[in-house]
Amino acid sequence: MDAQGFVAALTPAVTDANARERFLADPKAALAAAGLDLPQWFTVSAREGDAAELTITLPALRDPDANLSDMELERAVGGLFTGAAVATCEW
Repeated sequence: MDAQGFVAALTPAVTDANARERFLADPKAALAAAGLDLPQWFTVSAREGDAAELTITLPALRDPDANLSDMELERAVGGLFTGAAVATCEW
C-alpha cells in the first residue's frame, strides 16, 4: 500500500462516525481491511485529537553484529521494549 492508499484507508474514519468508531476500536483490523497487512508483532493504536499525526516508535539502535539477550528478544517480540525513540509526522 502506498501513501495515497494509506490516506484513503483513513478517510472513512474522518468522515463517517461508524467507520471512526470501528477504527478507534481496532485500528489494525481497519487498516488490514483496507489492504495494509501488518505483522502480528506490530502494534497500532489510534486516538482522537485535533490534528492527524503518525508516530512511529523504534527500539534503540543496536549493533548489527551484537546478539540480543533473551530479555531483549522477548521485549522486542512482545512490543514491550522501552528504550524507544519517537518520530512524529504531521499531515
